[in-house]
Amino acid sequence: MRKKSEIKRAIEALRQKCDHISQAKLQVLEGARSEQWVFNNYVKIPDEERDEEAFFAARDAAQFVAGKIGISAICPELEDEPEEDEETITLSRSEYEKLLKRLERVERRLGLRVGTVEKAERKDISEAPDDLIPQVEACRYIGCGKSTIKRWADRGLITGYVKGRSIMYSRKELNKSKVVIEHRASMADNDNNHGTDNRTVTE
Repeated sequence: MRKKSEIKRAIEALRQKCDHISQAKLQVLEGARSEQWVFNNYVKIPDEERDEEAFFAARDAAQFVAGKIGISAICPELEDEPEEDEETITLSRSEYEKLLKRLERVERRLGLRVGTVEKAERKDISEAPDDLIPQVEACRYIGCGKSTIKRWADRGLITGYVKGRSIMYSRKELNKSKVVIEHRASMADNDNNHGTDNRTVTE
């Protein structure tokens, strides 16, 4: 919606003119009319009463009122007002640090980590603890999908151990993983909010 000060500025300019086109624009501006009003009053009338030039002028004025076009479109002698700068928000250092921590938590939940480029290597089974479980079981244990657990392992957020063609995970290590802890907390929040268990093994 156009600011009242801009509409008033256009009205003052149009009042200096006496032609019927300017008067058509003026009528729309003074009444803050819509494009639908213009259509009803300039199109939905007998053919012999239609004024195409006045219709387009009134339509432009309605679009100006709605904020779709600038003041120069209806009053060429006037310049459009500069666009207002986007609103800025000032944060204290403590608020900024809290925001960063929240962002880090979200990144970990999504399996993201700024600066990680190379894919983390899986470890050999000989280096593994004695509480390994297969990937499918690990997904059920965590409450996530296969693509999620693979993404976490690729980024080094959890450790995968190679056994033949299979990837295994340690229950203890999963329980200690920050990304798993936060994922479970997020799932618990969703369950509490929706009363359902949305966990799945496939994605």
